[in-house]
Amino acid sequence: MKEVTIKRLRTVRNKLLFFVKANYLMIGYVLTATLIELTAIAVTSRRFYMTEPWLFITFLAMVSLISLYLPGHRSRYGLFVAAVVLHMIADMFFVVVFDSTGGTVFDYAMLNLRTDAMAIVERLPLSFTYVFVSVIAAALYFTFGKYYMRKMPVMPRKRTTAIVTAALLAVTLSGNVFMAYYGNRDSNSNDLTYRLYRMENGTYSNKGVIGNFYNELVRGTFFSEIKIDSPQELERFIYAETTSETDYTGLAEGYNVVTVLCESFEWFSFICDPERYPNGFAELLAASDGETDAPRMTEQELNKILHKLYPNLYRMYENNSTIVLDNAHALEKTDISENKSILGNYPLYEYINYSYPYNSIPYSMPNLMKNLYGVESNSFHNGTNTFYNRNVHHTNALGFNSFTSSEAMGFDTDNAGSLGERNLDSVMMENCKADMFPANRRFNTFITTITMHGQFAYRSNLEQYYAKLDAFDLFPYREGDDEATALYYYCAAAMDFDKAIGIMLDYLENTDYIDADGNIDGKLADHTLITMFGDHNAYYQGVSNYAKNIYAYDVPDYCELYRTPVMIKVGTRDLGNPVVRKFTCLTDIYPTILDLLGVKAFSNLMYGRSAFCDDVSVLYSRAYDKFVTDKLYFNTINSLIYKAADADAEYVKDVETRALALLDKISVVNQIFASDFFDGREEIFYARLKELNAPEPNTATENT
Repeated sequence: MKEVTIKRLRTVRNKLLFFVKANYLMIGYVLTATLIELTAIAVTSRRFYMTEPWLFITFLAMVSLISLYLPGHRSRYGLFVAAVVLHMIADMFFVVVFDSTGGTVFDYAMLNLRTDAMAIVERLPLSFTYVFVSVIAAALYFTFGKYYMRKMPVMPRKRTTAIVTAALLAVTLSGNVFMAYYGNRDSNSNDLTYRLYRMENGTYSNKGVIGNFYNELVRGTFFSEIKIDSPQELERFIYAETTSETDYTGLAEGYNVVTVLCESFEWFSFICDPERYPNGFAELLAASDGETDAPRMTEQELNKILHKLYPNLYRMYENNSTIVLDNAHALEKTDISENKSILGNYPLYEYINYSYPYNSIPYSMPNLMKNLYGVESNSFHNGTNTFYNRNVHHTNALGFNSFTSSEAMGFDTDNAGSLGERNLDSVMMENCKADMFPANRRFNTFITTITMHGQFAYRSNLEQYYAKLDAFDLFPYREGDDEATALYYYCAAAMDFDKAIGIMLDYLENTDYIDADGNIDGKLADHTLITMFGDHNAYYQGVSNYAKNIYAYDVPDYCELYRTPVMIKVGTRDLGNPVVRKFTCLTDIYPTILDLLGVKAFSNLMYGRSAFCDDVSVLYSRAYDKFVTDKLYFNTINSLIYKAADADAEYVKDVETRALALLDKISVVNQIFASDFFDGREEIFYARLKELNAPEPNTATENT
């Protein structure tokens, strides 16, 4: 009996050894594909593993099982080579998207951005680590696979083998479908609380690059339906709450409105702050020359130079009429930041420029200003007309009277917005200032800049600024240092933005303001509210990481990485240049502008709050699927990616409560956009808005 058992075990062992020898190609493919996938995960997520590898395993299994149907090693080798090449290219695509967008993980709605994909960046940021490892792994497989192909035994083609293979393939396919369903079972557009309590950390280390792509296709195709509540229920929610007054309410009542979204704008583009930006101007100018430890210049000398290079940004920053939001944060892509500052909200799952360009949005700033005050609104951007579908979205859904792009600004249309060059903000401002700031009527003007858009490299149209920087020898150590070089080019681009701001301020300060009766009433600057903000940090080429010396989640003040400028100039009022230090974010811009204008609104349509009220917002990034405060950074409250040392349990609980309230609003906004709720209900909205903003009756007069 014992001898029979031993004999059977030897037989099984021999069969297994024969199977392994006959399938070196398959085993090599699995190992090669796994190494390529883990490398892609490592360069995007800093982790060399997957917490949920099951979908990825099913794909490896399907390719391996299909290979068993092929007649010989040559055809199997061809299949595995094709699978490795396709895998390598697919992972490379998603790694490039991740690196070029500052860390965006693919989601289904990004398919709408495919027409703009190549125009988003000036060059493809190829990850050396990924390319090196994946190419070496693929080359080794090609070489050794071809070598062993001639030496491997051929497996006999038996009916039982085909049956077992078919059964395993069926099980694999079933498992793939089940896991795709199981992974999306909690997706519920009407109850987004699952996003706060999920177990995923929002990176490719969950399902892998390929697994995430497949899972997003499944989710977007079968699990993204938005269920619409009854119109009565939506209406009840929309009008349930209104904004409250603050100490700044109505400070800019009756003013013109100018909003400037500056691409990749950061404080360190013109400010020296050794504590916050150790590798910014402070590091470059305090470094020794190698022969002495003496600083290159004093702080006073440095600030004099910076005021010469960026006179107009300091003109805004240090103006007594300017309110500085010193703790504002942004973590979005430009199109989302743009919409959030105009609407105060943004739906989940879709990119509204493409999915809802004809929706009725009566609460947008242009529509609101038009229907409350008869104010004409216009949008300007020195990028191409069709990029992000702005030419359709801005004049339809957002309600701007016109959208003016680079093609109508006097730029060379052959190179406007082209890769490698960015149109100058100063040229846009000079050529369009009369249209942007009309003197004979009240206006609402939205300006989106582009010069500071990355990648940051040499551009011939910025040569004059390179010369000015070089004259002061501000970046002596940039040679051979890619990050310092990128910062140099970034600061040069900021100089053109500074020039543009100067053109705007000069025009407003020197142009007479004509009141409704046709009389001159001071200058435009006296009657204009200017809000200037950065749409996101300067993530291209890691410029923000470098200037702030933040490269990992476990460093103190990690959320400083997303702190961006917001400056609000209230005419020429002497406010004493106040600084707001509470946490604010992009969605606070819209309610803050309304507050200053003295406009009461329906706060359930707003994700944010006025910067001047006591309530504090929570930033949720649609593009990056992250929650952010100045003390927390997380994808799920169950596993905080970053937590400040002074963020105690009570603080975390408070953020959780505020995040849940925000998710509740997002779920309703999803329904509003998906159903185009306000189509046909605009007059109801405007009537309620006007009633809300009607002057309170003078009881003393009435009694008399």
